[in-house]
Amino acid sequence: MELFINITLYSGIIPLIILLFKRIALNFKEPIVPFIWVTAIASVYEIVGTGFMQINTSYWFQIYSFLEIIGLYYFFSKLFKGRYKTVINIFFIFLLAVFCCSLFLWKDNGSLQAHSINKSALTFSVLIACCFWFRDLFKNIEVEENLWNLSTFYFISAVILYYSSTLLLFSLGNIVYSDIYLYDYWWINVFATLILRIFLIIGTWKMKSK
Repeated sequence: MELFINITLYSGIIPLIILLFKRIALNFKEPIVPFIWVTAIASVYEIVGTGFMQINTSYWFQIYSFLEIIGLYYFFSKLFKGRYKTVINIFFIFLLAVFCCSLFLWKDNGSLQAHSINKSALTFSVLIACCFWFRDLFKNIEVEENLWNLSTFYFISAVILYYSSTLLLFSLGNIVYSDIYLYDYWWINVFATLILRIFLIIGTWKMKSK
């Protein structure tokens, strides 16, 4: 079990390494780049800060929620190139408002409820944005390039699979926050995180070098 967790943690750094190898890690014209950085930072913090230094995770959960919102907002706003700008901005304001509200539930000895509220709102927003992307895709009947060769397809698949998989987990409320069930339910998040990072690895590998 510990090996599985370590694989999940270290896999979050691989997409950034691939971008560095391709010399596009600082090319923020690519929509996914900020989210890749957030993922890598999260992995490093969880390995060093949580694993070795035993720093309270409550602070990191709240910081990560904010970084996650920023990274995904950037991804979708750049991905659509100005389309759905109003809708995306409304979702962004909504997510920031939810984040501010979650601060009132945050405690330094436990932030899962605050994290749950942020995740649930973000999941709703992400799934709607993904629906827009697929709608645009199917509108374009003549798809010249195979989807399996499109890096964006893997990024969209990654966020859909991750956020839809963890939606139930972060909406179960007090059941999940019980010490009796938390460990069992949290494996859903670990497995979904690994799937997310595998798809990010494939997607970054498919990206063109600078």
